[in-house]
Amino acid sequence: MGVLPIAGGDTDHGFGVGAIGSVANFQGTAYPFRWRLEFAGFIAVKDSITNFSFIDGFAKLTVPDLLDGRLRLEIRPSFTRESSVRYFGRGNAVEIPAETDPDRDYFTRLHPKVQALSRWRLDRKSPWSLLAGLQYVFNKVTFEDTSTVATDIGANDPYIDDVHSLLRLELGVAYDSRDSEIVPSRGMFHSVTARVSPKLGSVFPYSYQQLNVQLRFYRTLTPRNVLAFRAVGDAMLNNVPFYELARYDDTSAIGGALAVRGVPGYSYYGKVKVFGNLELRTHIRQFKAWSRRFRFGVATFFDAGRLWSALTDERTDLDGNGLGLHYGLGGGIRLQQGRTFVIRADLAWSPDASPVAGYVLANHIF
Repeated sequence: MGVLPIAGGDTDHGFGVGAIGSVANFQGTAYPFRWRLEFAGFIAVKDSITNFSFIDGFAKLTVPDLLDGRLRLEIRPSFTRESSVRYFGRGNAVEIPAETDPDRDYFTRLHPKVQALSRWRLDRKSPWSLLAGLQYVFNKVTFEDTSTVATDIGANDPYIDDVHSLLRLELGVAYDSRDSEIVPSRGMFHSVTARVSPKLGSVFPYSYQQLNVQLRFYRTLTPRNVLAFRAVGDAMLNNVPFYELARYDDTSAIGGALAVRGVPGYSYYGKVKVFGNLELRTHIRQFKAWSRRFRFGVATFFDAGRLWSALTDERTDLDGNGLGLHYGLGGGIRLQQGRTFVIRADLAWSPDASPVAGYVLANHIF
């Protein structure tokens, strides 16, 4: 069991207080554990200490060894309210204002969610598995009448300020040869997933499709150094709700704590995203405190990516010409307790940051 009260957050959503932790059961022969429950709760403020900019809480139950090792099941309910989500316009070349105006540049999104994901191994010892999942998301988006969301999106989307929901069906395939899913030091983890969100009347008004490809590689360079690399491609089709255009895997793509660090999250919106992460993870020392074993290390990283406003239509007015990369580089510390609990704290510099971005979160970025 690991629980850590935190005073942290990130420069995208604000800084505040909360707690993160996990409980794992290692009894029996199940690998890597019999079950694990992760949980977190966090509240943050950004521009005003009297107004919460971010409220988030979740619990995630993972049972990896059902049906004689063939089935892995994850169930995750969550509640999130973000009141400082950026929107400056669509495209990779959108102009980011030197000073943001909350009434013009921000919107608020309330989106509690329940999801169930399963991974079916073709054979108990096979690295190949099939993925299947179901996700329900409740959405309420609010914004000022003078905001960029209202002028850029409002006239073309009749459902934008109505309470609505998304139902997502997910299928895919994965290859996993990692030696550890929490702190991998060698092996690979690749996945290809397709997600379909059907339109079902005015309650589920958006109909769109999404294809996501992720390639992850881990290699031990020395007993103390692990090199990790990830490449991600994500494409969306048809009537995508505007707030999803900045996202992959339910988080910001070109920017943010889980993709291109250093670039402010939710700055760039488009239907096609490509990005990569290169991270060197270095073990420093192990120690024992409060009858628990800890492992301390550092990481250095380089992240980069870009997006396009559409899959087929070339829009140089929105996406620009040339490489158009957004990137960040930096470093941070890693603190691992036991086999299933990792805290990371990163600082990242980017030409888009002012002056740097900071993140305090659970688990490695990938």
